[in-house]
Amino acid sequence: MKTVSDYTFPVGVASVSSTDVADAAEKLTGKRSHMTGAIRLIEGGALAGPAQTLHLVRDDGVSSMDLGLSVVRAIESAPTSTVLVVTVEDGGDFAAFGAILGQLMKVRGFAGLVVDGSVRDRLDLRRIQLPTFARGAVAGSAGGHYRLVAVNEPLICGGARVCPGDLVVGDEDGVAIAPKAQQVEIMAYASRIQAKEFELLKRIEATGSYLKLEFADSDNGK
Repeated sequence: MKTVSDYTFPVGVASVSSTDVADAAEKLTGKRSHMTGAIRLIEGGALAGPAQTLHLVRDDGVSSMDLGLSVVRAIESAPTSTVLVVTVEDGGDFAAFGAILGQLMKVRGFAGLVVDGSVRDRLDLRRIQLPTFARGAVAGSAGGHYRLVAVNEPLICGGARVCPGDLVVGDEDGVAIAPKAQQVEIMAYASRIQAKEFELLKRIEATGSYLKLEFADSDNGK
């Protein structure tokens, strides 16, 4: 019996695109399975891996050290190949992640980071090459303004529900989620979508027409 690892590469890059996963997951679950386009690739490249979730809320009374250490503990307790998925309450004005946490995640073998909020230190993140998806970048730190209230609990990130262990696939098109309970079926379906689309692209290139292909398939009883 196949497992989800049969459909993903161990280096953290999915064997199918986020678009294929989003289509397959929505078809099989009946629910939207992709994040809003505001969550975009900031630095690094594509990612794929199981989610660990963090939820940060605004609290201007907490010390910056408290937030940093709580996030570090969460990172150092996670297995390799994890995608850290973070929701930051009204997180556009302060960066929840930067070079130090990015470097820690990179050396610990994380597949990448998805933040419904902002990051900073883009030059360092580019050097580190940690796949990073976020709403954007700002200069100011979330330290002293946010606290961590939940680790590995279901949350909404970029408009999509993410549970611990769900497969997260991100690339230049965005981020898609394959729920853990149906990962194998979703990735198999996504692979079929990919193969079908690739064949269709080749046929369009060869014939210069989509309509001709539709009529030809109809005539052949397909």
